[in-house]
Amino acid sequence: MRLRRLWPAALLALAPVLAACGDDEPDAVDDPTTSAAPTTATPTETPTEASTPTAPPVEETSEPPASNLPAACDLVTGNDIAKAMGVTFGPAETGGGTTSEGDLEWRSDNCSFEAEDLVEVTVKVTGPSDFVKGSFGCVQPSEIASIIEPADDVPGSTDGWWKVSDAPPLEATLRACSRTANVDVDLDYEDGVDYQGDPRQQAAQIAGLVLSGLQG
Repeated sequence: MRLRRLWPAALLALAPVLAACGDDEPDAVDDPTTSAAPTTATPTETPTEASTPTAPPVEETSEPPASNLPAACDLVTGNDIAKAMGVTFGPAETGGGTTSEGDLEWRSDNCSFEAEDLVEVTVKVTGPSDFVKGSFGCVQPSEIASIIEPADDVPGSTDGWWKVSDAPPLEATLRACSRTANVDVDLDYEDGVDYQGDPRQQAAQIAGLVLSGLQG
């Protein structure tokens, strides 16, 4: 019976001790200083490389024709060449090129016609702005392996030159000049062929036709 009376006394003795132990440590939940502050993750920006402007591709362009002048093939046809030369020619071939004489250099717009196994005729048109080096003028051709004489009798021209090879095969150029354009007519014959008529007069007829078209 004494034992039953001791249980409450023992519990009373332990109560202050438990209370004291509880007061030694602060309440982790209620103390704001111990609460972990919420953090927000900041996204990391990855630096991008600055785009380098790309230079536009360089377009390859063909040599420009004689500026401010009609194209050579618009001034003369195969029928015109055939009428002057007395033979039949194939279709026209367009082209261009550069000619050098001494310290002068110029571009031209070209139109070529061929009579197979006989002769090739090339008409070249040059304007003042086509001179790459030097000034526009009626330039005398070089005299290498050739004979040169004045040719100022072409209709529509103010000056001109006739150049012919001094040995076969026959190669010749008539240069007919006006105040606004130069017209060259090149004749390139096959070796050993016989030709009809006078090449100089034939070339003059062609050059006169082209100059007439330029002036019209």
